[in-house]
Amino acid sequence: MQKVTNPLVWLARFRHRKGYGVHSPFAFRFITDVLYERHPFYAYRELDRRLPFSMRLRKRRGLHLLLRLANHLQPETIVLPRNAWWEKRYLQSGCRRASIQCGWPAGEVGMCLLYEPSDEAVHHMGEHSVLLLDNLHRHRQWFRELPSVVSFDLYDLGIAFFDKQYNKQYYVVNF
Repeated sequence: MQKVTNPLVWLARFRHRKGYGVHSPFAFRFITDVLYERHPFYAYRELDRRLPFSMRLRKRRGLHLLLRLANHLQPETIVLPRNAWWEKRYLQSGCRRASIQCGWPAGEVGMCLLYEPSDEAVHHMGEHSVLLLDNLHRHRQWFRELPSVVSFDLYDLGIAFFDKQYNKQYYVVNF
């Protein structure tokens, strides 16, 4: 979850920022209230203080987004890769009641963070599940073929909602 450093990518996605052109009330609220929320959250300062200096520059924005997502969605179970130590801390601060696991539990998963595509993850997604795919720019084709209903392409991170009450839509967001 690194910030896009290529100015050409940013310019190409410029018209897809802050919810411009989004007509779905759910997607517009998600983009404006979660993705583009700029007010400091309660745990940013404490968590950022513990980050190594090299990570403060590269990953802080993505980690803040994870905290806001967990706070907004309040999932019961979160599945993470084994080496996602910092992500776990931020997600746990966003949703203290969530059960964070490194393996697949029986039943549905509330939120799942992947570094690489996994067809097994799709089988654990329920109607109220959210799948996050890091390094999306490498696996965009797999992400587009997910049976999700609403998907957000943030270039480095993909967010897929599986809730069937919404119309199928793929949004490109300049994050």
